[in-house]
Amino acid sequence: MKYKIKSAFQKFANTAITLSGVMTAAGITLSAQSAQALNISFSTTNFSQVTGVVKNNASPSTVINTQASPNGFGNVFTSNFLLIGANTTNANIPNDSLVNNNSDARSNIFAVSAADAAQPITMTFNWAFNGNATGVTNDADSFLIRIIGPTSRTFFQRTTDPNDTIPGYGSGINEIATVTPLGTAGNYRIQISLNENLSTNSSAAGFNNINISSTPVPFGFSTNMSLLVFGGMFYGMNKLKKKMAVKKFQA
Repeated sequence: MKYKIKSAFQKFANTAITLSGVMTAAGITLSAQSAQALNISFSTTNFSQVTGVVKNNASPSTVINTQASPNGFGNVFTSNFLLIGANTTNANIPNDSLVNNNSDARSNIFAVSAADAAQPITMTFNWAFNGNATGVTNDADSFLIRIIGPTSRTFFQRTTDPNDTIPGYGSGINEIATVTPLGTAGNYRIQISLNENLSTNSSAAGFNNINISSTPVPFGFSTNMSLLVFGGMFYGMNKLKKKMAVKKFQA
């Protein structure tokens, strides 16, 4: 009797080990898929000026960063940053070298695969936006961050227009923004643009620690993988149940 009970438990253990092996194999497959996901960190020097005024390696000691609002960013940046809409030599933002104009910076080109284009894309970054624009008509300065290429999406935007959802100047550390799947594979860039309107007031924006990554759906089983794993589980448990029933009857 003891031998039969031991035999039944041994078979149960063997079945559990087999099922564990199947689940482990599935986990390895999913981990391999996740390891191939898009994950790019951008240095500020990966960005180049397209229009306006762009400094891609501004020091955190520059007065535009160290001064309080509205003259500067209030020490938001502790490492080099991308400065848009002002020069590092300007005494402050309201008296900077660019008003009534647009500044545009774009990153190096990077490839997005078909698999990554099918997933949401998440960006994390630090940002600061300040100046003396009032937000009224013809004085509502703004900036936005986009991914551009075969298709485009806007990660984040901010404006001084009081009618906007989240208006006004501000800053963010480790800001997180996610966009819907791009849908099309190809070559893309990150675009950061600052729009300064028609008044004599001025704004500037700064950015660093920019990273983008695709966001796979958790436990992304394919239909075939699901059938293999769960079918194997039910088959193994059913077989074990029958064997234990026979042993019990024989006992």
